[in-house]
Amino acid sequence: MSIPKHWDYPRFALDQRTEQGTILGLYYYPSGTELANEFDEGWRYVLMPNKLVW
Repeated sequence: MSIPKHWDYPRFALDQRTEQGTILGLYYYPSGTELANEFDEGWRYVLMPNKLVW
C-alpha cells in the first residue's frame, strides 16, 4: 500500500488487534472532501469486534 506524503500515517495496521477488535480495513478522508467536511479528515478503520466470552 502506498500513502501520499502529505497524509499522516495510520495509527493502526491491518490485522492489528485493538481493544475494540481486529483491523480488517482502513481508508482515509482527505481534507477538503465532502466526507472530511462531514466526519473530519483522517483515517477510518473497519473492525471485526472482539467476541465476548461469557
